[in-house]
Amino acid sequence: MKSVLTRIAVSATCFLFVINSTHGQAKSDAEYHKESEEIRKTVWAWDKAEFRVKEIPARYAGASSVVIARHTELTADSKSKLGYNGFLGFSSNKIMSVSEIAREMVKVNDKSAVEEYSEFSFTRFENKSGFHRKDNSTTFVGVRVIKADGKVREINADDIVFTNESKSEKKAKVAIPDLQPGDIVDYFIATNIRLTNDFTDKSYVVTLFDESPVLHHSFHGQLGKKFAIDYRSYNGAPDLNVSKNSDDDIVIDVVKKDIPAFETTLWVSPALQLPFVRMFISLGNRGGIGRKFAGYSKPGEVNKNKETDEIVELKANNMALEFYNSVYIPQSIAYFNEIIKNAKVYAKNLGIDFKKMEDEEKAIFVYYAARFTRLLDFNVNNMERSINIGKQSFDGLALFTYCSLLAADIEGSVLLSNYRKGYRMQEVMDMDDIAMSTFLRGTNKFMGFSSVFSTPFETPETVEGVTDTKVVNLRVKGSVGGANGIAKLATVLPGIKVPVSESGKNAHIEQLILSLTPGETLLNVKRKSIIKGNFKADLQGRLILYEDFYESELRAFGESKSLIEQLEENKRTRKLAEDAKNAFAEARKKQKTSFLDETKEWFEQEISNQKEMKIDNMGVRHTAPDFIYSSSFDMEGLVKKAGNNIILEIGKIQGTPMSIKPEQRKRDIDVYMSYPRSIEYHVKVQIPEGYAVEGVDGLNRNVRNETGYFTVQANLVGKTVEIKVSKHYFHGYEPAANWNKLVEFIDAANEWTNAKLLLKKN
Repeated sequence: MKSVLTRIAVSATCFLFVINSTHGQAKSDAEYHKESEEIRKTVWAWDKAEFRVKEIPARYAGASSVVIARHTELTADSKSKLGYNGFLGFSSNKIMSVSEIAREMVKVNDKSAVEEYSEFSFTRFENKSGFHRKDNSTTFVGVRVIKADGKVREINADDIVFTNESKSEKKAKVAIPDLQPGDIVDYFIATNIRLTNDFTDKSYVVTLFDESPVLHHSFHGQLGKKFAIDYRSYNGAPDLNVSKNSDDDIVIDVVKKDIPAFETTLWVSPALQLPFVRMFISLGNRGGIGRKFAGYSKPGEVNKNKETDEIVELKANNMALEFYNSVYIPQSIAYFNEIIKNAKVYAKNLGIDFKKMEDEEKAIFVYYAARFTRLLDFNVNNMERSINIGKQSFDGLALFTYCSLLAADIEGSVLLSNYRKGYRMQEVMDMDDIAMSTFLRGTNKFMGFSSVFSTPFETPETVEGVTDTKVVNLRVKGSVGGANGIAKLATVLPGIKVPVSESGKNAHIEQLILSLTPGETLLNVKRKSIIKGNFKADLQGRLILYEDFYESELRAFGESKSLIEQLEENKRTRKLAEDAKNAFAEARKKQKTSFLDETKEWFEQEISNQKEMKIDNMGVRHTAPDFIYSSSFDMEGLVKKAGNNIILEIGKIQGTPMSIKPEQRKRDIDVYMSYPRSIEYHVKVQIPEGYAVEGVDGLNRNVRNETGYFTVQANLVGKTVEIKVSKHYFHGYEPAANWNKLVEFIDAANEWTNAKLLLKKN
């Protein structure tokens, strides 16, 4: 939906419409409809002038949709509830009780907007909540249409269609029939939310940007005196007006008028570019041991723009606590000592003296041992987890890697920084805003896991190029009594600049041999794909089999027995060996489908007769880092008959490259892409006997500037046309001033999809 009360998250698609009580029992339909009717009457009766406006300014006449008014009411109170906490017995748990009503009135001006607003789903509505996390909620929706002649037609609650029902949740949708350009859709979502409180902050965002113009946006909040709030305005958003009423409730207001449409779909970092106000709401903690150490706020406390040094200190303290639990608790240190014990066995298998290794060489060996021993370890009780480990992503596992190195007496450090496309380091509000990365002390060589396929010395893509960093050194010796003692384990120092990769290091290269048979429209393709750097993990997760990966690592560590053989020789696991064989066989069958799906998605053509599928190199070791796989298949869609001649639409070999839409061509905000990267096609077209080729010279292109390039080099070598297509983005970030330069070579690549070769009958 173009015009929405959007959350700050780049994509928000996973919330459910939940109708339930705090006990997880669904409300009766009768009770729900009664409450829904009462809420609709209340909301439609709001006395707010902005919702009486029916005309839009002439300057927005060309907009697909215009938000005339948007308002959110947030109220919160708290109460105590006696609950049972397992082995802890009975205790008093706090429950946050929050009511949120968000109303929006939008004029739909064209067919596209009509299609967007003709059907609502409650799942879509819930995405509009300012809360990022919910425990339990009951949601009510009202929708009415104001026609061009002023008549108002409300959608009957009985027209709501429940698409999924269970005891704990319901999904529903409602259609708006006969919606026409020029109509106004007036709708709201009202949600009663119960958030179990552990004294941690609950994130709430007031979003002040939209893809459609907004004439009037307002927010009003009232939080009971037991609550506390931290807040910060981002990227030009107005400040909150915060006060207290006679009951000591915290009262919050913000109003923003005439908000222009923002580009939010292409290479935008909301945290760095779009206006919003971010709040953290909690039930205050009056005191007690560790309140300051844990970052808890007091009841009634209002903190604006909290010093980010406090957040960094909290992050370091939290890390120190985890570190203490990892290296001082006997059971924990045994966990890491086991990694080193295994590393020494693997070294001995390979005839290597572990003690005599240089630090970097030893660090690499420990890294692979830690990955194999802990991340790749086969779990006989959860084979599904093991087989699908490649689909999991990690946040770097900074402390895990640090402690693994420490157990081998290797000096590492942990880097604290902002995420490259996340909040600026001087604007962080929460420990989760701060990235943790492990590197070898005295170097900029990183050691972390973004996936199980990661290799040593890969710079984390999420922090490439960041400069505002802190280094945390953790020490084993020292006082560790109480919270303050644990904090002394962490020393925070000025950080380092994180290096940036080059476009050629993050590459997707297709080596293709194309042949065709006269009279047929199928193109035979022999394919080898070479994947480098940040492009790898997703494809590795889709195509690499756990069994193959595990066996490869066994051989790399000098182990002669396969996983199945090890299971069969152990009395405890012997019976599971057959289950493992069956699971591996099933995964191998699915791999064929994964290969076919990947091929279809990449080339965007109909693929058939795929065979010879294999992985040539898994790309899981720094000594052979490229992920390489190959296959052969037939492709539809590129060969056309023209009498006795053949037209090969060679430009379509690149699928549908990225194109810039008309509404995206004018840009005044900076460009935040993923990372420097490149896509190349190295193509050999074999000319069939009895044919000559025309149009080779016309394939060549050369569009190049400081942001990147698109080039095509084509030559006829004997009976083969050799073509190299290259598209490189030099940087992950470009200032707005360079936008037209980016567009220049992106357009060239898009236009080349029309490139053709004529194979003329002799």
